Amino acid sequence: MTDSQNLLKLPGLKPGDKIAVISPAGPIAAKRLNAGIGQLRKWGFSVVLGKYTGGRHFYLSSPDKARSEDLTNAFLDPEVKALLCSRGGYGSGRLLHNFPFSAIADNPKIFVGFSDTTALNWALFARSRLVTFSGPTVGEIGAGLPQSSVDSFFNSIGMEKGTDYLYDGQINTVRSGTASGRLFPGCLSLIVTLLGTPYLPDLTGAILLIEEINEKPYRIDRMITHLKNAGILKQISALLVGQMINCWPRTPRRQHLPLEDILFDLTKDNPIPIYTGFPYGHSIDRITVPVGVHAEISSAGLKLLESPLS
Repeated sequence: MTDSQNLLKLPGLKPGDKIAVISPAGPIAAKRLNAGIGQLRKWGFSVVLGKYTGGRHFYLSSPDKARSEDLTNAFLDPEVKALLCSRGGYGSGRLLHNFPFSAIADNPKIFVGFSDTTALNWALFARSRLVTFSGPTVGEIGAGLPQSSVDSFFNSIGMEKGTDYLYDGQINTVRSGTASGRLFPGCLSLIVTLLGTPYLPDLTGAILLIEEINEKPYRIDRMITHLKNAGILKQISALLVGQMINCWPRTPRRQHLPLEDILFDLTKDNPIPIYTGFPYGHSIDRITVPVGVHAEISSAGLKLLESPLS
């Protein structure tokens, strides 16, 4: 049995399938939530809500026990085919230590989350070998996705037939080269919180795709330096960077190290390929990226070497 055969993958979704909308992190405005649910139904899905979906408990959508209950019940519901998160924010990491990962093998589901739910995406792979998707939240769906983002989402979850290339458009080369390995996309600030925990996947030979929003350049530097100090930058086979929104000011009041210099300097002892400019990050105009499948990166783009679906 190959390593890929050990992965938990699901069949693609089809019209009529039931999607559970959950809020494992921060609260979402009712108008945005309802708009997203309406769009999912227009696409032909049946939608159910967690008991606590759309709630508000300070900066969380509901207390930890309630959010954990919704997440667990959605996975255990035999009629539910997929889980979509209402939004990111904060709170996913607080659910990891009590989540019944062992039950996922008998009740796997397509799981789509983004930003704060990077913690869940990565933990589900690390503990259950479940292939998940870093994709649009229900709130973003409600706000209205550009057609390119809808196409990428549909291609990923099986609603449309896509190509092997996740992205073959314009990218920027920091250090050229070709590499292959398991693809792990996520929000940089969430990735660093998983270091030293049992929820971090094995990143040996991996292609790491990072993005971030509203972090100052020195904080980006600090987080990538932390990856280096933890040995991650020596383990991976390539480093990809998506959107860094509001991180480098357009008219800085003081000089900041360019991102490309930071990336190049911190990988000198392991000169892996580095590419920036991927349409992946905190923008509604972005690609949906599977978590944990084999991929290849080169100057031609980012290509999947295996399907994220069964």
